[in-house]
Amino acid sequence: MVPNSSRQANTVKAATLLGLFKQNQDGVTAVEFGLVAAPFLAFVLGIMAIGLQFFTINTLDQAVEKASRKIRTGQAQRANMTLGDFKNLVCESGGSYLQRDCNNIYIHVQNSGDWSDITPTACATNGQMTTQANTTGAVSDSAGGGSQVVLVTVCYDWTMPLKLPYLQYILMRPADGVPLVSGGSLIQSVATFRSENF
Repeated sequence: MVPNSSRQANTVKAATLLGLFKQNQDGVTAVEFGLVAAPFLAFVLGIMAIGLQFFTINTLDQAVEKASRKIRTGQAQRANMTLGDFKNLVCESGGSYLQRDCNNIYIHVQNSGDWSDITPTACATNGQMTTQANTTGAVSDSAGGGSQVVLVTVCYDWTMPLKLPYLQYILMRPADGVPLVSGGSLIQSVATFRSENF
């Protein structure tokens, strides 16, 4: 009989402890925060990552538009600017944000007499960035003279996601779907216009 009463006493103690545990409200906030903290931080970091990516895209777009204006008005051609000079102009137009990573920017400039005759250059093929033909060549060789249809394509191998791991989940892939060999994200900006009759 002793063992039965001992079991009953243990059962009563366990039930009492369970009841006390259910009634105790200490630490509920810590437990709730523990459950919510990880998804909340992932959400906040995701918003920051997307914001940084949009900032980079906007910065590149503005830089390409500002630099391309020199080609559109003929200033680049009259100044005998090279494609390397034009690339530096794009980087300078993007401020210090693009200047520190200018080696990962590739410029493609094409011209034609008609809109239908111009074909865009792919920024990447099979994970490799398409390099610009000749950085020492004159812009006038690629952009042509006045009243030409000009396509300026700027490709940026954005390597920031390599430094911030959570950015790797929102990478922008090239059109062929193959990730860049560098592990970065492809950002492309294009300016198309008919140059002025200079």
